[in-house]
Amino acid sequence: MLSGRPALRGRPLASGSSQERLAFLYRSFQHGAYMPHDNPLFIQEPRPGAMFIADPMPAASGAAIGLWFPIGSAFEAEGQHGLSHFVEHMVFKGAGDRDAENLSRTIDREGGFLNAFTERETVCLHCTIPAVKASLATSVLLDMAFRPRFTKAEFELEKDVIVNEIMSAEDDLEEAGQDEFFGMTYAGHPVGRRIAGTVDDVRSAEFDALVAFHHERFCSGPIVMTASGAVDAVALADAFAAVVGRSGNVKPAGDPGHATFVPSRRMVPATGSQVYVFTGLPLERPFGKDEFWLMTMINSAYGESMSSRLFMRLRERAGLCYSIGSSFNFSVISGIWGIASATSPSQFPRFAEAYKRESEALHTDGLMPEEVDEAASRIRGLLRLASDDPEYRMKRLARQYLFEGKVETVGDVLRRLDQPAYSDVGSINALIHTRLDPTKENILLYGKLTRRVQAAGEKILGVWPDR
Repeated sequence: MLSGRPALRGRPLASGSSQERLAFLYRSFQHGAYMPHDNPLFIQEPRPGAMFIADPMPAASGAAIGLWFPIGSAFEAEGQHGLSHFVEHMVFKGAGDRDAENLSRTIDREGGFLNAFTERETVCLHCTIPAVKASLATSVLLDMAFRPRFTKAEFELEKDVIVNEIMSAEDDLEEAGQDEFFGMTYAGHPVGRRIAGTVDDVRSAEFDALVAFHHERFCSGPIVMTASGAVDAVALADAFAAVVGRSGNVKPAGDPGHATFVPSRRMVPATGSQVYVFTGLPLERPFGKDEFWLMTMINSAYGESMSSRLFMRLRERAGLCYSIGSSFNFSVISGIWGIASATSPSQFPRFAEAYKRESEALHTDGLMPEEVDEAASRIRGLLRLASDDPEYRMKRLARQYLFEGKVETVGDVLRRLDQPAYSDVGSINALIHTRLDPTKENILLYGKLTRRVQAAGEKILGVWPDR
């Protein structure tokens, strides 16, 4: 049985009638080779720079479709700051034959969700909708991306909306602190800039520049469409190809270059009642796939879950904070691992001592075998749960492809995580010792910086206030 899985799993559903595709799935069930995590992936490249990838879920009720552009804020040149995010807003102002209201109602009346987001390296337009309306969602998304109804009046109106969004972010100390941390950690590189730009960037933006930016980066640049759920992959791929095939020669998204990690430890005052603590360690390239999953387990055991070391020891047992968590990110431009938390000024000295103790212990002693076993079990369980969600599967396809240039099924990942190498404490602790040296971490203290906080920050963490 097992020997038959790779051939069946790897066969793309790239052609043939609906009856033929259903017959293929039926044969897979009969041979014991088909699993919900092993749906054959459909991959098609309608033109250079455009990729369609689907992960069909025949038993699902819904569908999720996404258009992905590798052109986030890190790819913006001088004079373009905030334009990726501005375009994301403007495509909701109307597209194709629909004005803004009809665009929203088209999806709302079907019970669907139409959304978008901009990151430092990506812009995504996506929709989750009942599967029977997947073709409608695809049509709407393609219109938004390639036939938006830009007008100067709407452009000027949307400036106020985005300015309010930026101001809201500045009022949120956690979000503002994260922006400050990225700015100091990647000083001098575009990835360190705010995704939406500054208020001045938005106010000074010009309509013609936005139209030109959209044409160059969205209509003529690289694009990935991903879909999951009970979708007709062939029909969606055909709709995608019909649009992107007309977009002409592909212009590369540009290369902002590798983001250099700039060592820095700072205190920045901000109005609020707490001290926000942000730390980060550089994860230098190259990143292997094995390393990604090993880091996922380390992250789970150390600070991501409610049973993790940081959560249990600093919050549950010591009461030093309300929230604390670790995270990491591998990307084409940079890699970073760190924690984010907040505590009261009166508790900060104890918090700093406890955090320093835990970060040093992790680097010196690593994880215990039972921590590794629990982390591996948790990750496998999370993958199984998430794989029931078409939106999760749609997004993981895109993130895999944009980072690695290839994709794999959830079943492939689960089988890899079952291998002994992924529960090998020695390998994991060797990675910790190599990658996670706390003496190399950046630290930002942001918020209410009392004299007590400043003294403890200097003495315990080696963080100095801005002069």
